[in-house]
Amino acid sequence: MMDDDEDGDTIIADDLSIDGNENSTNNNEITSAEAAERRYAKQRYRSWMSMLIISTFVCSVLIASVKFFAPGRFYSEEDTTTTYDIFGSGDNGMGDSANQRRLEDALDYLVTKEVSDVITLLPNNTMSPQYMAAIWISSIDQHRINIPKADGTSSKDEYPFLQRYSLAVLFLSTGGMSWIYRLNFLSGTHECAWFTVFRSDDLPPDQGYAMGAWCDKNPGTLTERDQDDNLWESAIVTDIHLLPNNNAVGRLPSELRHLRYLKTLRIYEQAFIVGEIPSGYGDLRNLQILDLEANQLGGPIPSSFKFLNKMTLLNLRRNRLTGISADAINQMDKLAALALDSNMIPGKLPEFNLPNLYGLTLSDNAFTGQIPISMAGLSNLEMLALDHNKLTGSLDILEGMTHLTHVYLDNNKWDHEINDGFFAGHDNITHLDMSNCSIRGIVPDHFFKFPKLEVLDLSRNLLEGDLPGPAIASTNDTTTKLQYLSLHSNNITGPIPQGISKLKSLKHLDLSVNKMIGSINEELGELKGLEYLFLGNNDFSAGKFPAWLQNLTNLEELSLKNNNLSGEIPEWIGELTRLVLLDLGENFLNGTLPDSMGDLTKLWILILNSNNLRGSIPSSFRQLEYLETLLIDDNSFKGNTAPVCEGRGMDRITHFVSDCASNSSTSATAASGSIGGWEDPVLAEIECECCTLCCLDEDITCNDDEWIAHHEGHWQSGYERVYWDFEENGIVSEVTDAYDTLAQAWGLP
Repeated sequence: MMDDDEDGDTIIADDLSIDGNENSTNNNEITSAEAAERRYAKQRYRSWMSMLIISTFVCSVLIASVKFFAPGRFYSEEDTTTTYDIFGSGDNGMGDSANQRRLEDALDYLVTKEVSDVITLLPNNTMSPQYMAAIWISSIDQHRINIPKADGTSSKDEYPFLQRYSLAVLFLSTGGMSWIYRLNFLSGTHECAWFTVFRSDDLPPDQGYAMGAWCDKNPGTLTERDQDDNLWESAIVTDIHLLPNNNAVGRLPSELRHLRYLKTLRIYEQAFIVGEIPSGYGDLRNLQILDLEANQLGGPIPSSFKFLNKMTLLNLRRNRLTGISADAINQMDKLAALALDSNMIPGKLPEFNLPNLYGLTLSDNAFTGQIPISMAGLSNLEMLALDHNKLTGSLDILEGMTHLTHVYLDNNKWDHEINDGFFAGHDNITHLDMSNCSIRGIVPDHFFKFPKLEVLDLSRNLLEGDLPGPAIASTNDTTTKLQYLSLHSNNITGPIPQGISKLKSLKHLDLSVNKMIGSINEELGELKGLEYLFLGNNDFSAGKFPAWLQNLTNLEELSLKNNNLSGEIPEWIGELTRLVLLDLGENFLNGTLPDSMGDLTKLWILILNSNNLRGSIPSSFRQLEYLETLLIDDNSFKGNTAPVCEGRGMDRITHFVSDCASNSSTSATAASGSIGGWEDPVLAEIECECCTLCCLDEDITCNDDEWIAHHEGHWQSGYERVYWDFEENGIVSEVTDAYDTLAQAWGLP
């Protein structure tokens, strides 16, 4: 975040020249074959230097090509009508002869000092990002920076040149000329001003989010060449933060390794950034934050990262990484947050020894085996995400980690039984997700006494017994903050406990697919903050449609599937106008559909199949324009489906099942009385032009799937619904943009 008029002091560096640090990683791990190739490339380079006598012509053609293919338009976020030509007039005003000498000097320096791979700087590779950057900085750049000598006699010129060149290579290596916002890159200003400030409603008018490159201590705007040269030469870029989803395409350039004062490097959410992380980034010894999330980066995490001992946050999640060296990561003794989830890393969990680590996410990889004993040494750990792997064994190691606040263990195969002693001392727990991981035991009563607990997901396990009614009844607004309680798909018995209404903060309650008995507790009607209520597929006593539901006007998803409900659907159902999912299937409901159902204009999913409903589809259904799934089969509807089908054009319903089939036929066998396995011809009960499946009442196998739309919450999406998945029948549609909990918790953008 930056103020518009932010202005810092000048950085005075004693030595900004290239040093010969023997620990430098840019030459490490080079095989003899690669070394021979580079020696040969250098020989070719020198033999071809004579060709540069005609490079004035080459430069002119290249400049013309660059200007033709990339006119360099940047649209500022404040005024999209304002444009800037990043190539200026096409040259730096020094003349062809002077520019020719500058190009020769630049190439000579870059090759001799091995700033870039020599192969990228050969005269037959003039369209490489490196050669293009050399052309730009020597012949086009309005700043006309001094070109350092290859013999080292102009050391004060080296780092300013390296900094500007490396950033130019970054721009060109990632398709900068097609970026949506150019972020002021390759402009005539100093690199400290290569950023754009983006306004946001959550900030004061004079502040915004800076995207691009900037300096810790910025010596003014540095927009004019006649300012003090010392200011230009000593201004050091310390932060690179590229705008996400900015149409960047290409690879991360190894040249960034030369920016050895860099503290922050954030290049994330770029779907077309590919390749591996350059091992040379291990030279960035001052780097504190490296955020490369959500690119398409592959290969292992470089072992050279062992030199990054100032690192505090390493975020490489949502890539295609395939390997990690715990020994290298363990050298980052200041590391506080390590995010490696959603990659392709196989093998056993790494044995980390990071005393300052408070956040560790290893979800969605291919890890196997048990939790290593060494994890008990991560005594300051607050967030642990091991979900969606193939992990097994006991969870006892976690018992002593009492600082844990967010624990995600779901979708593994743990061999563990939980009881009233499990996690008993973890009063800091805020999120606990152990869903779908084969755990046995009971729902401990002390879980409902955790004062900070907001999310408890124990669904899809082997839990038994009654819910702890006394513990639930003893809660109040000060002793519980529970908002999300999911216990579906277990073997929980007994009634919905008395005192359930004490859980006033609940927004999400899923008790479905268990063995619960008794009547549906009307105390649920006091939980007026509920947005999601699933009670289906239990053994509740028969009863009428619950009248207390009329109080829950915040409901967005309601499932009472297979709950022995009878009677008519009440007219007041239309008051629940926030509903996007309504599942009343597999009950004994009768009567006609109330016209007020047309007031549920946000409905995406309506499941009414396998009831005793009759009559026609109300004309008010024309208002349900977002409807994507409609199941009305195995009822006694008559007429047609015009209120649903007409006026939709190509926007057809994804799943629409009704009793629109007929076994009558014009064939000769129609008269025989044995068509399709039925003795008598059966005509369609309802006419449907847009149904995706037509059924006969007599065909018990038609649409016999359960159509259960459980919400399987994930921490990465803040436990918000992202899509509806009906398992056998597939995903209906995405419904919301995932909110990144990690970004919120760790301050990532």
